Amino acid sequence: MSHSPLLRHILEGKEYGPILKSPDVALHRTEWRSLFKRLIICPPKDRTIADNFHTQWHVSHHYIRQLIDDDALLMDMLWVWLPRYNGPSVELYRGENIDRLENGMVGTAWTSREGMASTFAGGLNAVGKGGVILQTLAPASSIIAGPSKHSIYLGEYEFTLDTRKLDEIVRIRDFSPCNLLLDQSHE
Repeated sequence: MSHSPLLRHILEGKEYGPILKSPDVALHRTEWRSLFKRLIICPPKDRTIADNFHTQWHVSHHYIRQLIDDDALLMDMLWVWLPRYNGPSVELYRGENIDRLENGMVGTAWTSREGMASTFAGGLNAVGKGGVILQTLAPASSIIAGPSKHSIYLGEYEFTLDTRKLDEIVRIRDFSPCNLLLDQSHE
């Protein structure tokens, strides 16, 4: 697949705010879902593209998730486009939003560092009813990709999980809602 304008958008690290705030967001969402369906059957041609996608995924996954608005489609595509994790089961944490948790919409970004999960649960994800730290022993079969170099550099150590394949998720700490003037789109 030649790089479509939407795929170039991801690979070049362009902004998503204008798309998400557009009056035509439903049309954009349809176009992006179509792209992700095509990406499932067309893996990256070389390691450079896959690594670039991995970095941009860590930078913008919360916006991409909001734009696609279909977690199953998103995870199916990530199995094809992210470099495959090859290691043991790992104890991981996620700073999630309570509203999304209660709606069964747990995100794919998890960390091996509980403190990092706490940062997200008590900050960007503490909107609506607040935030929560989740914990799981992620079987290797549920881990799509390990941390990218960029994620390690930031100290996030972010693993990408297929949450459909997790056996148990434990809620370990809740955070009160923050008064941040942010949207609820952070994954």
